[in-house]
Amino acid sequence: MPKTKIKKHAPRQSAPAPAAEAAEYRGRQAKTGNSFGFRFDRALFKSHPEFNGEVRAKVIAPGRMLVSAETASSGQHRDDAVVAAFLAFLAKEMQRDPQAIAPLAQTLTGRIDALVGGVTVSPDEDLGDQVPL
Repeated sequence: MPKTKIKKHAPRQSAPAPAAEAAEYRGRQAKTGNSFGFRFDRALFKSHPEFNGEVRAKVIAPGRMLVSAETASSGQHRDDAVVAAFLAFLAKEMQRDPQAIAPLAQTLTGRIDALVGGVTVSPDEDLGDQVPL
């Protein structure tokens, strides 16, 4: 069996992200035994040890994937990972800039009511295979 050459890259030097900004970690696909996996910068696992165990991945759009750490409670009750990520983002933004929180204007709710006033909705309606939910 031919030996695989491994390219060594110099580590990327980047400034640490401010606390209000989410850090970005680089990674790439890697072969692991008979499977493929993702290899990420060591800094990810040092700053977020919750990812050292089991994880779950959900493709949320073409080219976008949400990776969630499996916790002891996640097996009992699964929340929607996309909604949970959005709510976590909102919580961070509210802490970062509480002055930006404002009530919904009544003029906007009136416009929304006018747009959807005659629309009937059924939560059991089959949307078909063409709707990406």
